[in-house]
Amino acid sequence: MNPSQENHSGREPGVLVGMDGSPASQRAFRAGLRIARQRDLPLRLVGTFPRPVVTDAYYVPMMDEYFETVVREVQKMLGEYAAQAEQVGVPVTTRAVQGDPGSELVAESRSAQVVVVGKRGRNRFAGRVLGSVSAKLAAHASCPTLVVPERWETESATELLAPAQDLPSHHGAPAEPLTQVEESSPRSHERRHFANVEQDLNFDSEIVVGIDVQADPDLVVDLAAQAAALLQNPLTLVSAAPLNAQGHWWPNTIEHNLDIPNLRRPYIEHLQKSAERVSGAFPTVSVRWQFFDGSPAGVLSEASRTAALVVLGTRGHGGFSGLLLGSVSQAVLNRAVCPVLVVPTHKHHE
Repeated sequence: MNPSQENHSGREPGVLVGMDGSPASQRAFRAGLRIARQRDLPLRLVGTFPRPVVTDAYYVPMMDEYFETVVREVQKMLGEYAAQAEQVGVPVTTRAVQGDPGSELVAESRSAQVVVVGKRGRNRFAGRVLGSVSAKLAAHASCPTLVVPERWETESATELLAPAQDLPSHHGAPAEPLTQVEESSPRSHERRHFANVEQDLNFDSEIVVGIDVQADPDLVVDLAAQAAALLQNPLTLVSAAPLNAQGHWWPNTIEHNLDIPNLRRPYIEHLQKSAERVSGAFPTVSVRWQFFDGSPAGVLSEASRTAALVVLGTRGHGGFSGLLLGSVSQAVLNRAVCPVLVVPTHKHHE
């Protein structure tokens, strides 16, 4: 029996969603369906299952029955979601395949415009955590990857709170100092006020895109601007760099403080150029920028507490160094509590 059961023929690139039946993949499906409807794209649903390791010959005759059962269950799950897409007029194909979820989705991404996966979804067949899948896609996918986090429920009925960053292993760590140094202009839209968020770091309803000072940001910014236009959300360009010579915990020397304007200038010029380009290409999008003294991962992760979407590239230098399989992308994906769109800029330049 062929362990991969597929329903497609000559499909055009569309929205690819990794499915495992978990609440996280349900949220990924809803996000993928929304993108497919708004952009008039086909939907592709892929579910995976593992090949068990058999060490006893007694179980070998049972393998065919196992595959038939698992494929049937995965196809049933995919079929239920496919029916929802068909009900709203979205063309959909499905695939149940034996293999590693990350590797299969990376391969499928070659014929997709965007991949959507849930964060920390657990496959009831494989017991796999989708967090590892999102990390593999962020590093190796041929198209942008949208990672959708778990739903957050507020613990307060009396005040508006934003979710905390997802820091399961750092509950006792001190908060990283993040200071806004400069911004293009005050916001023109109203924001909700969160009791546990500083106003300079309140990106309520905004799409936030990380700008790399030493890389061409056009591809990442264009996708962020397209999302802002599609969702009718304000767009904020963000760049960050630690301006303290010895880390935030020690005062700067006088000489270093005098040199800070020169350190800031490349970031500000880069932000201004990108904002002007967006204004010209996307006249309906409200765009502004902010520059922070702090780590890029810290600023983008903190922005995820209130932003509608965070967008970043997978390769960068300077302020966003090591984004390809590096500390910044990994930190943002792990810590973010809003959807994160990761754009493979290294594929664009090669």
